[in-house]
Amino acid sequence: MNKNKILVLSDLQEFTEIVAQKAIYLANKYEKEIDVLHVEDESFFKFFKEKTECSLDKSKSILQAIYKDKVNIFCKCGNFIEIVKEHIEKNNISTVIVGFRRERTFFEDIFNGSNLSNIIRKLDIPVIVIKTEDEPNYKNILVPTDLSKASKINIEYLVSIFPEANFHIEHYYKAFFEDRIKLYGFNDDEAHNFVDFYADEAEKDLDKFIKSLEIPSEIKIFEKAKKYMDIKSMVDESIEYKAIDLLSLSVGSSLSIFSFDLLEASKKDVIIYKVK
Repeated sequence: MNKNKILVLSDLQEFTEIVAQKAIYLANKYEKEIDVLHVEDESFFKFFKEKTECSLDKSKSILQAIYKDKVNIFCKCGNFIEIVKEHIEKNNISTVIVGFRRERTFFEDIFNGSNLSNIIRKLDIPVIVIKTEDEPNYKNILVPTDLSKASKINIEYLVSIFPEANFHIEHYYKAFFEDRIKLYGFNDDEAHNFVDFYADEAEKDLDKFIKSLEIPSEIKIFEKAKKYMDIKSMVDESIEYKAIDLLSLSVGSSLSIFSFDLLEASKKDVIIYKVK
């Protein structure tokens, strides 16, 4: 982690103590400071102005009891995302940590304008979404890649913050018209050669992409081009088979439903980076 601080966003609901334990573990391992920020929505201030200060004091006391003297705690009232962005800009924050373990779906969050969807959509630094109670020793990181510039930047950043990890970089390809090729008069051998061509090209493209990464030579990279089927099943299979500890997702300037879908379905913690 190149910058000095990790920012934990706490709403005192998303298994706060688990998030605290993981944040402290990561901060100790990489010798970083922690800021913890709790924001009361501005609507609370409008309706309960006289109780706002009391509420913020109570929230701060709860967080102090959880984190002890290991962090800097900030409790504020106002527009959530504006306060978060201002804190990031003024305090040299490199990574944001949030918790997510709810019955509601990300689709509900998107349409209800939740804090989590706002965090991921509007911040341009990596966000670690804590989803499990596993120890955050992120030794094996799964990185699905579309071979884009955003993905390259994401991987290079991941290597800088987790230099001891193994990176499992997977590229999912699809042989276009495969399901219809026999309708065009091709025999079995020709159909297999057609599919093999896409597989060979995908492996070459992935290998070229890996070689373009500006990372130290000692970093352990395991690359795999896999035929696209169902994205959730493919990711789950890789997580299970390769003992993955952390799923990495990168997106460009806009965040797709695809990314939210993977984030919601992931059985492991997720780090998501929205690259400009």
